[in-house]
Amino acid sequence: MNEYQITFFVDNANASAHLAQPLNRVAKKFKSTLHIINVTQNRVAELTKSVAILQAGLQQGDLCQITAIGIDAELACFVIKDMIAEHFTVVGSHINYEFSSQLAERLPQICPPCEIKWHYAKAHTELTKFECLKGLAQLIHPIHPDELILAFIKREERSSTCVTPGIALPHVMFSGVDHISIAVIANEKSMDWASKMGDVHLAIALVMPEKPTREQIIAATNLTRNLLTDQMAERLLLTKSSVDLQALLMYAMSRLLA
Repeated sequence: MNEYQITFFVDNANASAHLAQPLNRVAKKFKSTLHIINVTQNRVAELTKSVAILQAGLQQGDLCQITAIGIDAELACFVIKDMIAEHFTVVGSHINYEFSSQLAERLPQICPPCEIKWHYAKAHTELTKFECLKGLAQLIHPIHPDELILAFIKREERSSTCVTPGIALPHVMFSGVDHISIAVIANEKSMDWASKMGDVHLAIALVMPEKPTREQIIAATNLTRNLLTDQMAERLLLTKSSVDLQALLMYAMSRLLA
């Protein structure tokens, strides 16, 4: 069964006290399994338990998700989303596009320390590793992608860029960019990345200028280190909404998680 998510940012930790009981009562009305996940603190609690919000340990600045799996999971998220929006900042509210800079404007609190160009595509067919790398390069450099494709291939020849089961992070320094560019291809069909870790479902291309600034290096380092945490990797793989996916990546580049 598919997992449905509500991704939200805690801007007032005191709101937890007002939300705990109503959320617990509503969660018990659904047949689906509901959890609250504090991505920042690496905490998980079952929403039907009265101490769920307490166990999740929500603090100001935390990025969290409520997840639902079951026959009425989509309905559960639809109902609970309004409750969450009364107390916290729901990431996907009022946004109907895919990756863009507008999310950074609306949620400056989850922004990385430097400007980033965002690109996203969802694959609806089987892709080889080369086809995926070509797609990532075309997202970043649609007019002249050949040099970037070659840079990705040369990097893969040194070693596979699969960093954790299910996720690849092809990364290069490239003269054709002034800012960090992130391009993501999500694919429900597995992609063979020639890695002992197995196949890939999420390819995240990280392209940096040849002479990166200190802030750009920090953002890239935060991302690579956070991808090695089980919680962040799992959330990225399971999150279906492209807007929520961008929020998770922005957050992962803005700070080191626990």
